[in-house]
Amino acid sequence: LYEYQEDFVNSLYLYIKLSAPKAFALIDRYNLFASLEGDDKILRLLTLNEEKAIDLYINNTDKIPVSMVVEDLKKREKKTKSSEVARRTKLLYKYLDSLFQLDPEIGFEYHEDMIGLYAEHDTSPGKSRLMRFLRESTSYPIDKAYEICAKRKLYEAQVYLLTQMGRPIQALSLLVDEIGDITAAIEFCKEQDDKELWDSLLRKATESNKSSYITGLLQNIGTHINPKDLIARIPNGQKIDGLRDSLVKILCDYKLQIHLNEGCKRVFVNDTVSLSRKMRGLARRGAHIDEENNCQICKNMVISDRDSSDVTVFFCGHVFHNEPCLERLGKNYCISCHK
Repeated sequence: LYEYQEDFVNSLYLYIKLSAPKAFALIDRYNLFASLEGDDKILRLLTLNEEKAIDLYINNTDKIPVSMVVEDLKKREKKTKSSEVARRTKLLYKYLDSLFQLDPEIGFEYHEDMIGLYAEHDTSPGKSRLMRFLRESTSYPIDKAYEICAKRKLYEAQVYLLTQMGRPIQALSLLVDEIGDITAAIEFCKEQDDKELWDSLLRKATESNKSSYITGLLQNIGTHINPKDLIARIPNGQKIDGLRDSLVKILCDYKLQIHLNEGCKRVFVNDTVSLSRKMRGLARRGAHIDEENNCQICKNMVISDRDSSDVTVFFCGHVFHNEPCLERLGKNYCISCHK
């Protein structure tokens, strides 16, 4: 009856109340976005079809403001059960995450809240959604983000945040002491390329008395640090698994580095010779001058029937009489452009 009377607002209200899927088509067809405000319509649509509702909200932020969705999902009453609060919070996370995937700039004012939501609800491997958010967003307080991640022991996020805060030594300590991933610690040191950081890693590895740490360093440090610095720190009598293979790899890496240096040197020498010959050829090439060229000092023509004096042409193209102009000034460069 409401539709027959073209009272689409009340039609929509009933469709939502009855959890009828036709509500989505009605909203889109008759532009009823403004009618979604109030009466928990935002939440009811999410309950009806979560995927369709989120897609509707994030693609129509000009008609359904982000603040309207967030406030509706954050709304709490005294009798609201904890399970309902948890459901609303998860829906809020899914909505804001989908919005961020679409455009990181939309809803930036809620990025501070999103840190806690990601920390609690992100179930992707390695908290990849949280990590992407931390790397791409610039609208969250980094100290609060670190506090939340530290509380939940999200070590990978802590490492990233500590690095951004200028505390790489603490980030390295997390990788070695808490995570125990020597390979990740080595890659971290390679990225930072800091001698103090390498020294800290060597000290931690040798003091830990863990053979796997030293083996990992011997096999992966390459040419980033001098292997002698690591070998000199290894306590006498410590058993190291795969020591022979690790030393062979170090020697192979060193030999490869020597070959690369020699190859680069040969290329450099060949380029130097080639460019030198090209420069000499350009320097010895004759310069064209005619009656239109004037001396930059006396302003007379450098070529005339009455004047047969020598001239000097600089690489910049300026021409001078040798006598008496240049000799009188005693200059060996172009006085017009100082080249």
